[in-house]
Order: sequence, then C-alpha cells, then structure tokens
Amino acid sequence: MLIDMPLQELEQYRPALTAQEDFDAFWQQTLAVSNAQPLDASFELLPTEEYAYVADRVNIYNVHFNGFGEGTRVAGWYLVPKADYRREKDGKIPTIVQYHGYSGGRGLPSAYLHWALQGYAILAVDTRGQDGDTPDNHQYVEGGFVGFMTKGLLQPEHYYYRHVYMDCVRAIDVVRSRPETGPIFITGGSQGGGLTLAVAALAQDKGIVAAMPDVPFLCHFRRSIEIYSAGPYQELVDFWKRRPHTVEESYRTLSYFDGLNFAPRISCPVLLSVALMDTICPPSSGFAVYNHLGGEKSLRVYPFNGHEGGSNIQEQEKYRFVHKLLQG
Repeated sequence: MLIDMPLQELEQYRPALTAQEDFDAFWQQTLAVSNAQPLDASFELLPTEEYAYVADRVNIYNVHFNGFGEGTRVAGWYLVPKADYRREKDGKIPTIVQYHGYSGGRGLPSAYLHWALQGYAILAVDTRGQDGDTPDNHQYVEGGFVGFMTKGLLQPEHYYYRHVYMDCVRAIDVVRSRPETGPIFITGGSQGGGLTLAVAALAQDKGIVAAMPDVPFLCHFRRSIEIYSAGPYQELVDFWKRRPHTVEESYRTLSYFDGLNFAPRISCPVLLSVALMDTICPPSSGFAVYNHLGGEKSLRVYPFNGHEGGSNIQEQEKYRFVHKLLQG
C-alpha cells in the first residue's frame, strides 16, 4: 500500500525550507531567556524496595527541574548504573536523554532499563501538560482547541512548543549538572523524534554527541497536513475549520518549530528512521528532514511498518550506533 511517494522519489525529496528571516534570532533570544532562568534541579533517590528488580545494578532518581518560564516543574526519571556496571568513557558515563511521543509521559523507570543495564545513564523527561507528572501552568493567549497543537498558535513567542522545546534543552543542562555525565546522546520517537531534532539544533554546544530521532513528528508541516490520515495534525485542521482566516498566520508560527528548518542547523551525527506506511508522520516529512541534514547521517527505512516504526529492531540499530561512536 502506497501512502506517500514511491521510495525513489522520497530519496530525492528535498523541499524548500520555510524558516523566517528571524528564525535564528528568535531562538537565540529564547535560549538567552532560558539560560538566565535557574534550573533548581532535584534528584531524589528512590528507596531500594521500590525497584528491587534492579537494585543491585542501577540507582533510580525521581528528578524535577524548573521548566521554561514560570510555574512549571518538569518531572523525569534518572537511571544511573552503580560503579561496577558503568560503561565509562574517559572516566565519565555516556548518557541518553529521551523524549516521549505525543500525549505520553515518562512512564515507569523499568521502561529505560535496556539502556541502563548496558551501562549508560539515562534521563527520561515528561512533556509539559501531557500524560505524565508535569503540569503546564503557562497561560496561553489564544488557541487550545482540543489538545496541544493549537495553544498559542498565532504567535511564535506564545506557542506551546516554544516552552516544550526549551524544557527539553533544559533537560540537557540537568544531566550536564551531574559530575558523572559524559557524552550525551538524545533520542525519541514521534513527538520525541521532533523534540530530538529541535534539541540537536538548539543545544549543540552542550555536549550532544549524536541524535537518534525515530518517525519524527513536528516536521514539514505543510506536507504532513496535506497527506496525514491519523493523529494530532487533525487538531490544526479542526482549529482552521473554525478560523480559516488564521491558516497562513498559523503556518508562519509553525515554521519556527519545524524539524525541516532545524535540519540544516544540526551538526552532530544523526541516525533517523522512517516507516513507509506511517499515516501519522508521513514518510516524506522524514525524508525531507534527512535530505536537509548537512552532517554525518544514517537512515533506516521500514517499508512495511506504520507509525510504530522499527520498534525493537530500531532499538538494536541505536545500540550499535551509540557503541560505534563511543569506540571511535
């Protein structure tokens, strides 16, 4: 079943960027505001009896830190192997920072043992307001029609994802505050893949060694909205049904948050995956990003998979990718 372009066309698909003239200035100013705000990060070690299944190898911390702006504390899990089980690089622990998919949350610590039991530290963080332990206490001036995609949509400085992207950058600062942290790898699927791309571009001076986005959401908005058939892009469509006069204004805002426009600004190695039967994040949106990446890059294509992407097969690809970079 063909839901997008034929593979040969996808491999050559490189649409024009949509970044506004002040794209870089917008994010430089936003980063400056974030950097001036204290993290106030806390790490609470969980009692041994709560995680006896890995108590002999891994310490698990309940993490909280100040999100971007005022009033929101972001929650996460931090898993760090005990001394005898660490995979060290120059005396430091390679660290994974993971972002989750739309409407998800940090879940349970056990979801991240596959990294921790290989010797890596891992920080997994909530996305504000979604199904985790992190509220969203920011007051948006417009939008908010069912879900998160339209909150503050008509002005980039007020848009929901400005706060989310900065929360995710601040998560890098949180692990950087730990004395054991070594090289940082970032990853996530769907929304988490889009967040991974944004952070790779915005936090490239914070020690990020590589990015591993899977079936990324929040990419090539115009194309994605033209051909999606399921998922959160419907929230934008429903908003525009009621406010058709705001379509171009909305696309202008979305251009500041588009993985397509972040792609040429990413300098670290990238391992990206797409699935050719993905009806939520169309394959052409992932190929558009990949074909605009200017640095070292690798692509994994899953011809008969939907939005689940490569699942455990892709996880193994990421293990190999991280191991190879650490060995280099």
